[in-house]
Amino acid sequence: MKSLYISFVGVILLSGSIVAQETETVHKLYFTLEDVVELAKEQSPQAIMARHQFRASYFSFMDYKATFLPKLTLTTNPTNWDRSIRTIESVDSDGNFQTREVRSEIFSSTAGLALSQNVGLTGGFVSLGSDFSRRENFSLGTDEPNRTQFTTNPIRLSFSQPLNGYNQFRWLKQIEPLRFEEAKQRYIVQMENVSMRAAELFFQLAIEQVNLNMRETNFKNTEEIFRISLGRFELGGIAEDALLQVQLRHMQAEASLNRAMIDIQARRNQLRSFLGFRDNVDIELIVNPVVPDFKVSYDEAINLALTRSPDIIAQSRQLLEAERNAAQARSQRGITMQFDASYGMNQTGNKFGDAYAMPYDSREGVNVRINIPILDWNQARNRQRNAQSILEITEVQIQQDETDFRQDVFLQVMRFNMQENQLRIAAIADTIAQRGYDISLARYMLGRGNITELNIADTDKDRARMDFMNELSTFWRYYYIIRRYTLFDFNNNTELEEDFDSIIDN
Repeated sequence: MKSLYISFVGVILLSGSIVAQETETVHKLYFTLEDVVELAKEQSPQAIMARHQFRASYFSFMDYKATFLPKLTLTTNPTNWDRSIRTIESVDSDGNFQTREVRSEIFSSTAGLALSQNVGLTGGFVSLGSDFSRRENFSLGTDEPNRTQFTTNPIRLSFSQPLNGYNQFRWLKQIEPLRFEEAKQRYIVQMENVSMRAAELFFQLAIEQVNLNMRETNFKNTEEIFRISLGRFELGGIAEDALLQVQLRHMQAEASLNRAMIDIQARRNQLRSFLGFRDNVDIELIVNPVVPDFKVSYDEAINLALTRSPDIIAQSRQLLEAERNAAQARSQRGITMQFDASYGMNQTGNKFGDAYAMPYDSREGVNVRINIPILDWNQARNRQRNAQSILEITEVQIQQDETDFRQDVFLQVMRFNMQENQLRIAAIADTIAQRGYDISLARYMLGRGNITELNIADTDKDRARMDFMNELSTFWRYYYIIRRYTLFDFNNNTELEEDFDSIIDN
């Protein structure tokens, strides 16, 4: 295939390295396609945003993992002042009900230390803690023994367990790791999107470079042809209409050259902005017309896509989330129960030491809460039916999405495998068109051809050159699309991976 590109190689330099040449005010940089792709993945705004999005997913996953780790919490209310008039109700010895108003001035402080843990196996919650409080009643005299009171719970163990059959932690353990795996694969896809966009902008500029080079060559050629034709006209060798046709062609070439100079600057600015350059740099591209020679097997591509694509992982996650919502809705329908139990010790005293003096009083508690809906207007039932309908919709949608996904992969594989042949045809057409133009130009210079044939050959030459560049751009676009679907580099036969640790640390 390389032999077909001889004419194209003569126009565009080949190189695999980056060269930076500094001038007084503008840095001129030479980039290959690989250089642009790697640079875009390193410093483009899109790549930077993708890294931040992945970091957010990572910290969300760390938050999930912390859900199942013990937590130690210190809670304190150091200052609580209450000055008010309170109503005290009592019954005298005769059984008469009495009330009296008492002015109260109380200062209190509390503190508690608790070690808590979610129980993933059952969906419950267990806590081990210790509490302390101090209460001083300023409405009593300083000699009153009950002016200051300390209350302690040296040890307090509590457990809470829902009895409705729904365990939120079991669903978290299934969904959150899948969500994080999706985030990792999604990041690789985002990098491939950056690569594909970089390749697209690369070839947009490369095509303008080729176009500018053609317009410069055409302008020089038409200028020389006009000079020769003018001499022939003065000698009576050609008619005036032929001279005017040559002059018109020359003016059109000049106008095309001016447009090409503007277009290439616009493409340079677009690529420079995408790559994150803030300095005024002049980018020149080095295009290699030789492409990798390999074919992609559909079976291999679909197997890779179904196991590595974040879209497939997202479908599994969405199905689990719908199943979770349906299970939660079922658990909230009908009778619901909550079991709470606690055990501990407590003590009171007018001095700090007395509050921790043995023996302690035991403190136990068992509580079973039962919620029986009597009249809820089918609210719980409707929530369950809604969640079940959403689950069924999700299942159907996932099946349809997978079918569409398989078809897309098949279509992209077929396009890629065919594109090399399209590129070969375009290369042959470019060579033929260039040769045809050279022959027509030589004949016209010798006075054996006419200007119409030369113009046709010139147009065919330019169109064939641009067709080749467009086919080359299409090849690389299909190449990166295949990589994005499969997260696999078929050219190097390796899976696409990222160093996620370095992303998190940076």
